[in-house]
Amino acid sequence: MKRTTLALALTAGLSTFAHAQSSVTIAGTVDGGIRYQTNADAARNSKTSIGSNGYYSSNKLDFLGSEDLGSGMRASFVLESGFNLGTGQLDNTTNILFNRQAFVQFDSVAGALSIGRQYTISHDFILVYDPFGFHYTPLIPLTRASSGTRFNNDVKYVKNFGPVKLEIENSFGEVADSPRKNAAHGVGLQYEGGNLTFGGVINRRSILVGTVYHDDNYYLIGAAWQAGALKISGGTMLDEVVNTAPLVNAKTRDSFGGVSYQVTSAFNATIGHYVTQAPSDKALRRALTIIGLDYALSKRTKLYLEADYTRYHTAIVSTINTAGAPQQTAFTAGINHRF
Repeated sequence: MKRTTLALALTAGLSTFAHAQSSVTIAGTVDGGIRYQTNADAARNSKTSIGSNGYYSSNKLDFLGSEDLGSGMRASFVLESGFNLGTGQLDNTTNILFNRQAFVQFDSVAGALSIGRQYTISHDFILVYDPFGFHYTPLIPLTRASSGTRFNNDVKYVKNFGPVKLEIENSFGEVADSPRKNAAHGVGLQYEGGNLTFGGVINRRSILVGTVYHDDNYYLIGAAWQAGALKISGGTMLDEVVNTAPLVNAKTRDSFGGVSYQVTSAFNATIGHYVTQAPSDKALRRALTIIGLDYALSKRTKLYLEADYTRYHTAIVSTINTAGAPQQTAFTAGINHRF
């Protein structure tokens, strides 16, 4: 009887082990490009530079793990580090190893729950509405439009209800004297049916301005329409930092839109227009137009070429015009390889 019981237990254990299939993958992107830009400084000098952090996409190294737990359940993790191609160093000044993403996730029929440093809900949605799909991020001003792109100490829940996707997140501030300080929370809804996708995000967070925490209210709406090789998309975001000195709400609006066309299976062309505006001061306005071409040599390797023109509606040096010039023209060419 004991031998029979032991045999049954071993069989059950082996069956469970065989059912839980797991894998770990090393992946990433290596991107190198050369960029020429006019009016690169206050003296109106031109500059040629090599994009050691990537132009078409950021240089990154990923460790991806996944385990099938059966019954529609799955556990996974992402550890993602950014690096500088020119020097091999981390692409941040704080020596954070996994500065891009570091989270663990559990999927089931009830939805997906992820915990750690991860992309914001706003980033998830803008990825669909941005004509370039978050490529050329060193050139296109979408970090603020995506509510900072990433949150630390973030818990995110994602669930699809037919054509409607719900995303909810809460980033813990971990400040002892107040649970609100340095924290963020938000909700997003997105509908995808036929050729049309549209949605919106509301986010509230606490940010440190100088030595004082301020409430930051964030709103995003966007849409995308795709028919075959043609895609038209765009959106607008309003960010409001409450009660900045002297008790004035600081507002910034980012609007973007454009068209992408898959000319052939290998060749894609995209044009996008991005405007950053301070509603309280019409002079503080930046308008960027960018045209991008990319050609796939294989499933993993692309050549890319872009041209962009930025017009500043103020010649003063500001947070949106550090060079002080009224306009800048630039061209970038490079190669992008995924592994």
